[in-house]
Amino acid sequence: MDRPGPCGHVGHRVAAVSVLEEIARLALAAELLRRRARVSIVHLETGVSRPRLRRLHRELHGRAAPCGQIPALGGAAIQTRTQQVHAGLFAALYERRAGPGTSRQLDIRAVMAAHDLYRLLHMPEAQLDFNGAWVIARDLRVGTAELRSCRRCELRYLVSSGSRLAPTCPFCALHARRAGRAEPRLVRPAGVAAPRKDGDGAVLVTPSEEDP
Repeated sequence: MDRPGPCGHVGHRVAAVSVLEEIARLALAAELLRRRARVSIVHLETGVSRPRLRRLHRELHGRAAPCGQIPALGGAAIQTRTQQVHAGLFAALYERRAGPGTSRQLDIRAVMAAHDLYRLLHMPEAQLDFNGAWVIARDLRVGTAELRSCRRCELRYLVSSGSRLAPTCPFCALHARRAGRAEPRLVRPAGVAAPRKDGDGAVLVTPSEEDP
């Protein structure tokens, strides 16, 4: 009786691995879509085709996936000091989960874990959705956002390119505002690049009213 050669065994193993990889990619895509991640983000992180992701989104949520833009600079969505505090909290949680590699690669599992913890800490007042969290992680990787430590209050805060806010500590700024002292503001230069068109978007959730 003829026995299958080694090449046949290798072929079966390769096929099995490819099927398992496909299952893993679809499982990750479903997890991201359940978190309301944009199709563009899920496509970048999983490699699953956009049409397939849109069908999966409809199966999970019963409606079509939303359209929009992914900001070229995430800081442009940080318009208030309270939003800066929320963004900085997520960034610190993400750095804790992802480790020292945040400037080299985006760890999507760490983004998911950090955002889940952020929502637990801030529900129901959470102002940062999953898409905004992904943009912050991306900006930390490419260097357009960074965590700094305040010498006055010793807390860590996020500074992002494109933000209209002065690159200073939001905790001290909010404290100064409540004490009746003015804080510096930084208007974004006209030369800052506009968000690239991508068909899907990611933003910070706008609060219902201005910071106190």
